[in-house]
Amino acid sequence: MTLVPLGFIAWLAMVFSAHPAVSRLGMSALTLAMFAGMVAGNTLPQRWLIPLAPGMQLARQQLLRFGVALYGLRLTFGAIADLGLAGVLVPLAMLVSTMLLGIWIGSSLLGLSRREAILVSAGSAVCGAAAAIAVASVVRTDDRQTAVAVATVVLFGTAGMLLYPYLFELATQHWHLAISERTFGIYTGATLHEVAQVIASGKMVSDATADAAVVTKMVRVLALGPLLLVLALWPKAGIGLAEDGKGENAAGGRPWGAILKAIPWFAVGFVAVMAVHSAGLVPQDWKPALLAFDNWLLACAMLAIGLHTRIGTLLRAGRKPLVLAGLLFVFLVCGGALLCAAVA
Repeated sequence: MTLVPLGFIAWLAMVFSAHPAVSRLGMSALTLAMFAGMVAGNTLPQRWLIPLAPGMQLARQQLLRFGVALYGLRLTFGAIADLGLAGVLVPLAMLVSTMLLGIWIGSSLLGLSRREAILVSAGSAVCGAAAAIAVASVVRTDDRQTAVAVATVVLFGTAGMLLYPYLFELATQHWHLAISERTFGIYTGATLHEVAQVIASGKMVSDATADAAVVTKMVRVLALGPLLLVLALWPKAGIGLAEDGKGENAAGGRPWGAILKAIPWFAVGFVAVMAVHSAGLVPQDWKPALLAFDNWLLACAMLAIGLHTRIGTLLRAGRKPLVLAGLLFVFLVCGGALLCAAVA
């Protein structure tokens, strides 16, 4: 029952976003829901929000994953082919370079522990808070370090979600650069933190941008599984799996279960739904209702994420992790733009 108020507000966001005055501003239902959640989360007494906690948790996790999987109804394998190699090479190159740069800056220049540097870097490089939590289960960081990493993702991911549409307008309308919506979608998907942020930011530009961004983002999300395996087998990550050859760390634990649990199965579901759509197995008269339901799921998730975003908590996250996340954010914005210009 705690999901009912969230679902109602998400529906209102969909209604308002369809109004011509709002749609002209490029404000999608996801963006409106996110803003509504942030305003409520930072102004309302916490005792009013505590009863909504179970619904918020459900929306931030299960509904978001289900919504991302259903997003495959908007795409086909032909759409992936249209992105070309850039849609695969750019996100993977940004993932690897962000991880390596973040680990080096965090551990060598900022004095963070290697585990904390890996945690913050993974959140920026792969898929936001989900990646940070998944990596935390493998490299075995404490709750405080995990919370700090998630806070940095929320802070800079939200900033990027709002910044990217402005960058597109600046580049195309003021600098008169020949940047297609498809190319900017690849850039968004390859550099922005959270899946939900990618969708919301892309939709503020156009549906074509959002579609290209989601496909590109899924490349990064699907890379989470191999990344967890590499970290599990890398002694310098602080786990020591490779030391005894039995898949046990120094504490005697077995992180293989954590790896399997952390694999983003919703990304596999996204591919499966896209395959069904590509095969023409979804009746055309079903699609409007399914797409509206998907928008509602994603709006619920964005509302819950907004409610969970508290400015005071973000500012208390810690100076060094925030500095690292900020430097990686600048690298993603600038380095991703240069890479897209060279490849896309």
